[in-house]
Amino acid sequence: MVSCINANYGECQTKPYPQEKCLGEASYQIDACGSSQSASCGGLWDTSVSSVRIPAEYATGPGGNPTDPKLVESICFSRYLDEWFVQKHAADLEYWRSYGVEPRSMYFGSQNGAFRIYPARQSEECGTFDHRLRPWYVAGSSGPKNVVLILDTSGSMKDYSRIGLLKQAAQRIVSTLTVSDRILIVPFSGTAQPITTTDGYMFEATRENKEILATKIDDLKAEGSTKFYEAFDQAFRVVEKTAEKELTASCNTAILFLTDGQNTEGPDLGNVTALVDKRIKDISARLNKSVLLFTYSISDDDRVHVYPNQLACSVEFGLWSKISQDNQIVDSLSSYYRLFALGLGTENNKDFAAWVEPYQFQTGNAWGTTVSVPVYDRSKSPPLFLGVVGVDVSLEALDAALGANATTSQELRDESIRRIVEYSDASCPTTLGLSSCELEAYRAFGAPGDEAMCGVNCTGFEVAQVQEEACPTQPDYPKSLFVDGALPIGGPGLVEYPKRACCVTGNFTASFMDVCVVGGAGGDDKDGDDQPSIGLIVGVVVASVFVLCCCLYFICCSDGQSSQSNSAAIGTGVPIAEAWVPPPVTPHAVCSPINPAWVHPEATAPPSVHDEEHSFEDDTRDKAKDP
Repeated sequence: MVSCINANYGECQTKPYPQEKCLGEASYQIDACGSSQSASCGGLWDTSVSSVRIPAEYATGPGGNPTDPKLVESICFSRYLDEWFVQKHAADLEYWRSYGVEPRSMYFGSQNGAFRIYPARQSEECGTFDHRLRPWYVAGSSGPKNVVLILDTSGSMKDYSRIGLLKQAAQRIVSTLTVSDRILIVPFSGTAQPITTTDGYMFEATRENKEILATKIDDLKAEGSTKFYEAFDQAFRVVEKTAEKELTASCNTAILFLTDGQNTEGPDLGNVTALVDKRIKDISARLNKSVLLFTYSISDDDRVHVYPNQLACSVEFGLWSKISQDNQIVDSLSSYYRLFALGLGTENNKDFAAWVEPYQFQTGNAWGTTVSVPVYDRSKSPPLFLGVVGVDVSLEALDAALGANATTSQELRDESIRRIVEYSDASCPTTLGLSSCELEAYRAFGAPGDEAMCGVNCTGFEVAQVQEEACPTQPDYPKSLFVDGALPIGGPGLVEYPKRACCVTGNFTASFMDVCVVGGAGGDDKDGDDQPSIGLIVGVVVASVFVLCCCLYFICCSDGQSSQSNSAAIGTGVPIAEAWVPPPVTPHAVCSPINPAWVHPEATAPPSVHDEEHSFEDDTRDKAKDP
């Protein structure tokens, strides 16, 4: 841990990174940096190091440092990835440039909020990016899935602006889904009105459908009584109808039920419980996959919490959460995928990988996708979920593999999307793979604690570890993780992003005010003359993310030996195209030994003229919010 002190680069720096440079390739263009009649404008990047981002709410220590020991550990063990990042970037340059694109970003996002991204670049709004809300992270930690939201919109939801928080939570869940997922929303009060396709099926979570659902969610109103039976009955009808036509994701299903009141109309609670138990079993048998029930109750009246707790315990995979404060609604409803992540760590899911629907990268004015896989500490039983690794790939390269380019018709672009969906669906998790005692441990981990447990008789040896633990032999965690010049998240003195991060290509300093003008076009993308096979493109990308996982495993083990950390991680393998199959991989064979004594490169750029207000920005909030 000592070597981690002042050894990480933050997302907002008052001093330059060690080898930052204004890169001129089209892939590195940043819209906020504009263009110029007399020069090529871009942003400052550093391909010699990575940078770290954490949400502002975790930067509670002096200087914007985190104080959570588990978060500190994640930042410290992942910093040795820089050596591999640099090597991989250099090795891939010739390959990707032969098709007119540059190697894209690589990153690791921990489940506790630490995000390390390569190459390093400035962030526009410090502390605003949370990778756990991005589709690539949710897809990588949960797999393709069916998600059913059963939401209480009765009159009592007007109290304390709960309907607004409910909408926010539903919007967040929908936004994290990918084209491999299916979604159904069932608002209910005295009646239930499922939001379905025109044919009455669940929605495929495409970008267009998510926009439709966002509008529907905004239109929800709080009024009427509360009828549980009809809400569940209508939800199951739609899921069953969709399954009959084989239009569901052929994977696990999550049903999220939220209420702030008691059942006031319709069949009694005994009938509701019987309905839910039978229909969940029926759907599980039809899909041959697990169906999970998550119940949430929000109220200061203890009577409201009784039935949602009982209902969760009445099914095989059920979890209840008590929301005691209104501002917990959003985080509670969007955390369902963490349980899926535990199940993905089983041996029969070791080849799982996720591809997300193509989105517009914030840099380069280009479209691309992300392939991601979960990372586990496999020294634990069950394997302990640590986070997700991801590698970006330009859609331009995939288009080239299909004989397309950036200016071809939407039909050809849709073909790329279809292929991506095929690769993602092909690796569907087979089962949740959790024992009743492991599930009971997860219940105790939630906000209600022991209240949420269902009374499963487990011995001390059977109770599983479901979250990371701070290392018991580490007496004092570093309190200053970042190099000199890192700005406290949300700190004063930040100047506008273009003034401190934009530059003229080839320079080593910001020069926005002198030359560049916001609003101009970025560099033109180039298409390669040759066309690789789609299998080769996919093989190269998934091999990269697999080796990244292997290196992360080796890093954690090496770091654990020197720091007595209890964390070790290993990534899963990933499905690859038949056209190209890499040789068997081991961490030692593919990833060069990680040297804990390795330090970030000394600055070799000319002396910087940055003033003390220089910092790095995150332009992930505007377009598709890519990292």
